Amino acid sequence: MTRYPHPCSDLDQLLRLIGILGKPGERYFWKEWRPNEDGYGYKKIKGGVIALFRETGADAHDHWAHDFADYVLMLFATSSPGEERALVDHIGSAVTSGDTTVVGTHFLADLRATAWRVWRDHHAATADDTVKWWTDAAWEVPR
Repeated sequence: MTRYPHPCSDLDQLLRLIGILGKPGERYFWKEWRPNEDGYGYKKIKGGVIALFRETGADAHDHWAHDFADYVLMLFATSSPGEERALVDHIGSAVTSGDTTVVGTHFLADLRATAWRVWRDHHAATADDTVKWWTDAAWEVPR
């Protein structure tokens, strides 16, 4: 198993942010998060964390880190201002006794930005791929 901090600083940060929400099954956040989905989000986070540390080789790492970040982005997404406020309040209440709205807002923004960087940096496309694709592309726009 990999020792901490994880060699990918953004992945390490993403894991630390999820850790702030507490131990699975023991903290208010995980017990009350996404209650209408029968623990789906909880299971996806658990599966992603386990997969990250059962990896073999660099390709597996990129795949699992990308997949994990994709699920974090999906699972912490909201579809309305009301859902966003509820998630902010839920996170804020789980991590502070102070200003839950400010803390929840910043936490959620940091979580999403960090997950985005992990997703982006572990994506299959590389700068070398892009240069090759565009160098080899026809001069005319395909129709």
